[in-house]
Parts: sequence; structure tokens; C-alpha cells
Amino acid sequence: MIVRSLRLRNFRNYENAYLEFGSGMNLITGRNAQGKTNLLESLVYLSLTRSHRISDEKQLIRSDMPFADILCRMEDDSERELHAIVHNRGKTLMINGTPVKKSSDFIGKLNVVLFAPDDLYIFNDQPRERRRIMNQEITKVSPQYLISLNQYQQLLKERNIILKQEQADERYLDVIDEKMADAETMIVSMRDEFVTAVNEHMGDLYRELSSDDIRVSLRYRCCVDNKSDLRASLLRMHKESRQKDIERRMTLNGIHREDLVFEINDINLIRTASQGQKRMTMLAFKMALLRYIRMKTGKKPVLLLDDVLSELDGSRQKKLLEMVREPYQCLITATEVPEEIRKGNYREFRIENGSVRDVSGGRK
Repeated sequence: MIVRSLRLRNFRNYENAYLEFGSGMNLITGRNAQGKTNLLESLVYLSLTRSHRISDEKQLIRSDMPFADILCRMEDDSERELHAIVHNRGKTLMINGTPVKKSSDFIGKLNVVLFAPDDLYIFNDQPRERRRIMNQEITKVSPQYLISLNQYQQLLKERNIILKQEQADERYLDVIDEKMADAETMIVSMRDEFVTAVNEHMGDLYRELSSDDIRVSLRYRCCVDNKSDLRASLLRMHKESRQKDIERRMTLNGIHREDLVFEINDINLIRTASQGQKRMTMLAFKMALLRYIRMKTGKKPVLLLDDVLSELDGSRQKKLLEMVREPYQCLITATEVPEEIRKGNYREFRIENGSVRDVSGGRK
């Protein structure tokens, strides 16, 4: 999977920008606050149909403009054009010029993995933020997961409305619980598969990147313990929680309460890890995501590194770049071209206040 070109109009601080990327290493350089991260954000938006930085999409639109426009041309099995227009009424998504009605038909057509400094906050954040990461990564490779997740959210909302009534209709709750268990079975199974797949690579990647002989892994804190008959266990969970749910007037248990725990030597990372260990754990997680996506789709995702290399010493920069230079197309933001990248082939785009110049010269 390769992004050949990107056009931005009225997106963040870009009035009109056009870039043609190389298939390997691409550097986005410039001083701070010039728009480097905004450029990566546009590709994340095309991957997920939402920003990773804000919830109010109107903030993506350049001041006093009626819309923001993102268009990229990419290749995987064939050439494809992805187009998103953000406006006051929402967004319009198009593939090869044809409007797409459902986001699930658009998500993952461009598959990117982003590592940004703010990712480190996830370790101390609320569980919903770690669930969000898990959900977005599985959604990018499985439209059915997104469908099941949306079904569950609608059923959860409906169930909570019933629980808030003076007299909850338990026969109706029985019907909803059956439907919820169907959706949850799919979701739990795919979350289990996701964590198993990431753990196959994450520990080795950490050791290779850091030369630190500790064990890092993910643990999926599921809402049920017994998964041998998963649907039956989920139904039993809802039934056993029913009375407390009625008393509290909300659904206390379910996949909306689960967590994804990052561990070092089987201990929650936030208890023992240094800042450097957290950074390398997150980087190993992101590198493992590249392999997970490739395993599930047969296609190589695009790697986005936002101001990451400046936080790594020369040895770790070198190890990271050796991992990704050949297999993946990379877009990397930095104030200047790091020394390790100068040694190989790359393209460089200089950003200044939303204006883009290709300064690669003869380099590709």
C-alpha cells in the first residue's frame, strides 16, 4: 500500500497543497507549528474517517472557509482515489469519485499506523481510550467488527433507557440481552485475536529496538472469564448483573467496560516503567500493528512517525529505520533531516506556514 499523492484544500492551515510521495522514506520538515502534524492528520482522517486529535470536525476547516478537502491517490492491488470533504453538515466520502454511504465501506481502504508523542498518555488514560485504540485498529481490517460495535452501542443505549424507567421491562431486557450477546461474541473474539496477534511480535520488537531484556506484552481484560462457550458466558454475565443494573439504572458489565493493559514482566506498565521504557513499549506496539494489519489484509500499511526520531538516541534511530526502511512507505516529521536518514534514499518536503516545497532535488 503506497500513497502516491496528497492534495489538501482549506484543511487546517493549508489553503492549497499538493505532494507526490516516494514509495520509501518521506521526510516532512519545518519549524514547529508550521503544519507538519496537520499533514499526517489528513492521512489518518482518510484511514479512519475521523481525526485522531479532535472530536469536532469543524475545527479541520480552515478559518472562514465553507469546507475542507482531502484527496489522495494510492496503490495497493490497483490504483484508487480517496476523497473526503468536511463541511458544516458533516462529511462526504468518495472512492474513485463515487460517494460512499457508509463509513464502514471507506475505513481501512487506506491503512496507516501513526506514532505520535501524545500516544504515551494512553498508559495513564481511562480504559475507554485504550478500548478506542483497540477498536480503531480492528475496524481498519474488519468492516464486520465495526458493524457489530455499532449494533452493540445502539443496544446498550436502548438497554440503559429501559433501566432508567420506573419499572424496567425485564422481558424486553431479555430480548436486548440476547441481541447484545450476539454482537459481543463477535467483538470479544476479534479482540482476543487482536491481542494474541500483537503479542506474537511485540516482545521481540521491544528487545530489538531497545536492547533491553525485559518482557513486554498486552493483556486483554475481558468482561467474562470463561470463553469456552462465549455467548452463554456473556448472557450469564448480563443475567447475573440484572438486579444491580436495575438498582443503578445503567448497564454495569459488558464489552464497554473492558480494558487493554500494557505490561512489563507481567506487571502493569504504569507501576514500574520509566519514560524511556514507555516510549519503546509504544513504539514496539506500533511496529507490531504493522505486522497485524499485513497479516489480516495481505497489504503493507503506511507508517506515520510524528516527531518521534528526536526522542531516540542514534542507536535506536538506526534500529527503527532498519526495520521500516525497506518494507514500508514512511512519512516522518522532523525539524531537520536526521543524520541516520541522510545515509539512505529519501524525499524531503519543507513546510512553512502551510506552504509545501519539495526540496528533494535528485533524491528519491
